[in-house]
Amino acid sequence: MIKVEEVKVDLGPLERKFSKTANKARQAVFAERVAFDCRKHVPVDEGTLRDSEPMASDYKGGRIIWNTPYARRVYNADHVRTTKNPEAAPHWAEVTKQEKLDDWKQFAAGLMEGGA
Repeated sequence: MIKVEEVKVDLGPLERKFSKTANKARQAVFAERVAFDCRKHVPVDEGTLRDSEPMASDYKGGRIIWNTPYARRVYNADHVRTTKNPEAAPHWAEVTKQEKLDDWKQFAAGLMEGGA
């Protein structure tokens, strides 16, 4: 006959680490990082397009939004003005993703290890 000992495992730290609340916080931190990196390539004329993002975005929901009447048109343009921002590019989020994907993966891994 096999005697089984009682085993107790405290899942509290894991539940807190991966709770919805904690993950929303991580998602917000990650979205803010991605938005910050994307700003490098956002076209600037008067600054309205670039400046619309922090106010319109829902970082906790993982949504980064440039909210001007012309944002979609500029994003999908074949080319953009680079006078005030020499690094501006159409499809700036995709351009930034190509540059930063490895950094973002490392950042996300750090957040899951308890950085948020």
